[in-house]
Amino acid sequence: MVKLLKEEDLAVLSISDDDTHIHIEQKGSAVSAESLQQGDAVSPAVQNAVSSGLVEITAGQIGTFYNQKDENSEETFVSVGDKIEKGDQIGFIEAMKVFNDVKSDVAGVVEEITVANGDAVEFGGVLIRVRPEEA
Repeated sequence: MVKLLKEEDLAVLSISDDDTHIHIEQKGSAVSAESLQQGDAVSPAVQNAVSSGLVEITAGQIGTFYNQKDENSEETFVSVGDKIEKGDQIGFIEAMKVFNDVKSDVAGVVEEITVANGDAVEFGGVLIRVRPEEA
């Protein structure tokens, strides 16, 4: 099923029958203006961010978000005002001692970091708001 998720470039794969429910999600996702145009249901906060020109990078899983590169370091992956490229690591989420990189789906400038280092995050929770580069 993981292979199918990756091959088909799906964000979520959910399969259920009477006794079993399997739910698999890709890590890291961003909401963009294109998804709003397709009529997807999104929260008012996401609509406000998109209408203000910002793209939200959200948590792809439940866990603890870390923006610092090392436990004993003050060096962060990103700070407000940093220019990032698509694919840049912006932090990682730890769940059950497994560390998953969070990467940017957009190139631009970090406008806001909505969670602090070590904060618990929910699936879909906004981590960072980015002002995308002009094409």
